[in-house]
Amino acid sequence: MSAAAAAVRSLPERALDALRRAGNPFRDYFARNPDDEVCARYHVPELFARERDQLLGVVDLYRYAPATHSEVVPILGNKGSGKTHLLHSIKHGPEGTWQLLVTPGTYQKEVDFLEYLLFQFIDTLLGGGRQKDARPLEFVGEQLVRGLLGKALTALAPPECLDLFPAPGLAGWARRFGLGGSQAQERTQWLIDRLARPCTLPFQAGGVRRACEEASLDLEKACELVLAHIDQTEAHNTAGLMRRQILTGFARGVLLGDEADLANFLTYGFAELDFQVRPSRQDLVLALFKVMMEVLRGLRIPVVVAFDQLEDLLLSRRTDDVHRIAEAFFAGVVQAMHHLDGISFLIFAERGLWNRFVPSLDGYIQDRLNNPIHLTDYGTIKTLRLEAPAPELVRAIVEARLRPALEQFPDFAELPLIFPFTAEQIERVARTEPTLRDMLQQFRHQFDHVVFGGNDERRASATEPYLEAGAPVNRLPVAEVFAPPLATPAELPPGIKSVVVVKTSTTSGETESEIASGSSTSDQWDQEVRSARRKLEPEGALTGATRELQAGLGTFLQICHEHGVKVGPWRLCHVVPEWTFGEHPTYGVLSIAHWVCKDGQPWKVGVGLFLGRGPAKPKDLSTKLSVLETEPAMVDHLILLRPEDDLAMTGKSKTLWQDAEKRGRHARLEPASLDAFAALYAFPRLIAALQEALPEGQPLPNLADLIQEKCEKLLEQVCMPVQG
Repeated sequence: MSAAAAAVRSLPERALDALRRAGNPFRDYFARNPDDEVCARYHVPELFARERDQLLGVVDLYRYAPATHSEVVPILGNKGSGKTHLLHSIKHGPEGTWQLLVTPGTYQKEVDFLEYLLFQFIDTLLGGGRQKDARPLEFVGEQLVRGLLGKALTALAPPECLDLFPAPGLAGWARRFGLGGSQAQERTQWLIDRLARPCTLPFQAGGVRRACEEASLDLEKACELVLAHIDQTEAHNTAGLMRRQILTGFARGVLLGDEADLANFLTYGFAELDFQVRPSRQDLVLALFKVMMEVLRGLRIPVVVAFDQLEDLLLSRRTDDVHRIAEAFFAGVVQAMHHLDGISFLIFAERGLWNRFVPSLDGYIQDRLNNPIHLTDYGTIKTLRLEAPAPELVRAIVEARLRPALEQFPDFAELPLIFPFTAEQIERVARTEPTLRDMLQQFRHQFDHVVFGGNDERRASATEPYLEAGAPVNRLPVAEVFAPPLATPAELPPGIKSVVVVKTSTTSGETESEIASGSSTSDQWDQEVRSARRKLEPEGALTGATRELQAGLGTFLQICHEHGVKVGPWRLCHVVPEWTFGEHPTYGVLSIAHWVCKDGQPWKVGVGLFLGRGPAKPKDLSTKLSVLETEPAMVDHLILLRPEDDLAMTGKSKTLWQDAEKRGRHARLEPASLDAFAALYAFPRLIAALQEALPEGQPLPNLADLIQEKCEKLLEQVCMPVQG
């Protein structure tokens, strides 16, 4: 071969350069949670298509018969079998229509299950997270207000239609003589017809507002009309009063863009209604939950509660009494099924965990968990089991991973879709690895070996298929090309015909592709916090996430304790992640941290959130301050985190604070930014993602340095004061 020909780089060599620049597409080999963008980026519709159709069929049962009794469908598979990916495709994929899908990121084992479930529901409804590219609050509100406004317009008498569309100038004088009424009625009928059209996917928010603007109906007048209709049609009992407030909140949110009213009612107002007999905390929770479910059933929007990665959700701390926690969880699910109709519970769990705990449960609980569900196209199902994908599906998954990187290469069309792998390599991995995650890990290592190998010999396996015809070609896969020489038959013991030596690296350093991708615990932290911030940004989302944020605060303090985090001379010696008290479901909860300084006595510090706004502000504060009056004393010092844009104490709140100071109570207010709240919201999800990535039984790495780096200010805010 001439020197000039050698200088011309071959097609596979140039393709390898392009792949090196793009990084290893198999680097992310597991989904952190059902909202992980990696799932959408590499989604293969054929993967688990049958199982997805079955689950969507279960959901549709509640769409067509909303009052159907709540049921459970377990989805079982080995760790890494693709359970989270399947859930992501149901929550965000194009298949099926829209449903409200609640995917709890934490399990608050010390909290009443219905209360825990209600606030997961509220957090999902009010938050900024999207499902099938639609915010739940916007989708539900649009459907609800379409119907309410349409009914209100239909009930108007012809003269009342004139008041909706004020006429300028001489036209106004003409109306005094009864002229121009037909135009107003035509506009009203046009708007009624427009509102009667069903929403289509992909959903676009603001359809009701646009229809009103096209009909020249002022949005303030439209809102007044809807509120008057609600006042005339809703009952005056407890459920009716709750419905009034909820419908009013949705109407103001959709037509006026004011979501604060709904958020305040769902976290504060529902407990402040004028009750003849004051209900208990549990009764309040159940009453609100039933009304919310009734509203959604009226819209034929199914509610799905999906518990993903159940093993990490329940066993976040390996020292806990796992049987007690699992029994309480399943008993809570059955309790919710008993009290609430119309909910489809999907439980994604490892087979081993399910088989370990369910057979030991109470017989009634087992019967409810194993109750069969009948589907038209699939017959009766009790449990879905996820198996390893077939080789042809594995090939499609590999193609989906490689395609974005290969498409950046100018001569992409001339390359195989699975370059730099061979069909034999994919076939071998698909038939020998037990789970999808194991397969992706194999491809990750293989990609590193071929693309980032660092010398021509290692890249030979990728370029061999493109050598000139007649040239000798080594058909062995990369792992076998570089295996040490095998023993000769004469050197083998009797009865052994051959030996395969598998050589693995003993170094713990990152490969070149890992460095190129920049993936680390710090990057995961930043990614989770960004995702949490997006969910907390909409108006009312922070209020709706009160209980989820408190759970995150408890987890944060617990991990700080277990990993030896210190703040100046202070260290934690005991943590109670969540302690509920009083009768208010939203505000009656704190975390308790025992801070000790050197050889001194520990301070029992209550750390909570003070998120109430408007009329809810004094109630939130009085509930939190009441913990200082408990006997025996549970808390010596109270720290409340308050949004930094609303720190001022005025009116009744100021009086409550001053009265506590006069009684010698120790309390302080700390300003918290949205980023700080996002860190608390994201923290349990980060821990779950780290645990999911670890081998079975391996503990978390020490996170003290990461927490000190990322949360220095937050640590100072939740600790006793540091002198000097």
